[in-house]
Amino acid sequence: MRGAVTNRTTMRRLILAIAVLALAASTTSALAGTTTDTGGTTLDELVSRLEETIPETWRIVEADTARTPIGWTGPEQGLYVMLEDTRTRFFHPNGFHYFSFYRIWLVPTDWEGEMRMTPYISDSAPAYLLGVSDAYSAFFHTAGGNVWEEGPKTLCDALGLESICFTNLTRRVVDLNFEQRLKESLASLQDAGETLVLSPQRILGLTGAGSSLYLEYIFAGDTEEEDEATPELATLTESLAENVFVAFPEVESLYLRRCRSDTFTDTIVARD
Repeated sequence: MRGAVTNRTTMRRLILAIAVLALAASTTSALAGTTTDTGGTTLDELVSRLEETIPETWRIVEADTARTPIGWTGPEQGLYVMLEDTRTRFFHPNGFHYFSFYRIWLVPTDWEGEMRMTPYISDSAPAYLLGVSDAYSAFFHTAGGNVWEEGPKTLCDALGLESICFTNLTRRVVDLNFEQRLKESLASLQDAGETLVLSPQRILGLTGAGSSLYLEYIFAGDTEEEDEATPELATLTESLAENVFVAFPEVESLYLRRCRSDTFTDTIVARD
């Protein structure tokens, strides 16, 4: 009798385990096929593109939806994939080993978010802009990624990041045609009696194409006098973005790097 009871218990556990595995597989399949309004791109499609692109020694170890880039606040609307190199391993000073990796997030073109304040020299980096296309914005986070020197360019090509991509996003370089357009627009607004916030002298970087623009801007706050008179960062950002959207009617999304003397914080602002 005890043997029969044991067999029935074992059978129930086996049936339960099979049911759990079936549910997990069903959930994973449904999850992989979902999209977060990234131009119709699904997680399956993202994984497939990357698998065709990454080097032989790299593999995809994580994939998920409803994610926000690491180090950012904003809606959980991103597709997420983590790539890892099986050939190299690094030792971290905190006492653990890790493999070279890239984390990739795709978020909708109208997604708005904000990076935490980050020192220019930091052991804990947030995700940075990889590039922008007509369908989505892409972020990346890496450690040991330099073992794959062509990684950023290859990922930009695989994801079709044609408006802005890592390889042409030379930070602290200003496109003079864009700068001239911006100056002319600001002069027109000033003649019309508008109160201006944006100052061309504070622009460190300006580039873009199509409906996307990348701007690096020095915000006040380097001295005590400026600190006392500086409006809240959110208010200043909104005013600056309004100036940009007036100057560039074709731009729908502004990626703004707000620079201080020793820190910076990135934000994405969409045209209302």
